[in-house]
Amino acid sequence: MLPITRRAVFNSGVRITSARSIQSFRLGAIRWNSSSSNAKEPAQTTSGPATTPKTSTTSPAAEQKSASYNLFTQIYPIDKDQVTESDVDEWLSAVKKLKASNNQNASTPEEVYLQELTQQAPQTLLNDEFEPTEQQQAEADAVRGTAMPLFQHPAIDNFVGLLMKDGKRSKYQKILNRALYLVYLKKRQDPIEILVETLDKLGPLMATRTEKTGFAKNRIVPYPLNQRQRNRFAIKWIMEGASKKKSSDYSVRLAEEIMATHEGKSAGYDKKAQMHRTAILQRSYVSL
Repeated sequence: MLPITRRAVFNSGVRITSARSIQSFRLGAIRWNSSSSNAKEPAQTTSGPATTPKTSTTSPAAEQKSASYNLFTQIYPIDKDQVTESDVDEWLSAVKKLKASNNQNASTPEEVYLQELTQQAPQTLLNDEFEPTEQQQAEADAVRGTAMPLFQHPAIDNFVGLLMKDGKRSKYQKILNRALYLVYLKKRQDPIEILVETLDKLGPLMATRTEKTGFAKNRIVPYPLNQRQRNRFAIKWIMEGASKKKSSDYSVRLAEEIMATHEGKSAGYDKKAQMHRTAILQRSYVSL
């Protein structure tokens, strides 16, 4: 009869917490072993001179390697033919004892091994103490004074909101992301910083509005713009310049217009200058 190995118990899917399932597994294994042993035919023996068994000499390195096994291999041999039913019984009894009592003092090697698995390993994983290495400490010191980047930049949200049509925000978010990636490939700088600098360069400082006076002639009154209003004018002029490019991909046209505006070659600067000239001419109507 072949011995019931620990590996066979695990591969069968039997839970070690159920004694009834272990017993049924053993009965099935005994029946299968008895039927397989009856079906085997006796091996034919050949007559010949007796051979003496070969003696193998092990080197000290091999002995040291075999002695360096962990606690599991010392308790349970790797060779499955050496694991007997008594080994399985000892292992199951050790599991039952550990579950029945929360005793921290293990008496048998099986209990020591199972106690290491159930207690010591989780404690090491849940240890809150962390000691960084020298390389990690150097990396942390290098970025210690750097400001944390925003999860959503207001200039990006404003740009996507003006690009968006029919409520498809994710579509135009991808278009702007591709355009900024092309800017990064060309400039090898942070594309968000380039975009913010471009909007600050192109955005006008003053705008004008028409006020009714109650007489025959209305007056044009200049007024200052806040940062969001300046960005709105700049983004609209960038979109108008991108629509005049020749590329079939809108992301490419948008990236080319952003880089041209950053270099001061956009037609939006003429519109900005015209707005400033109009505001300077009507400066007498500024209300303080």
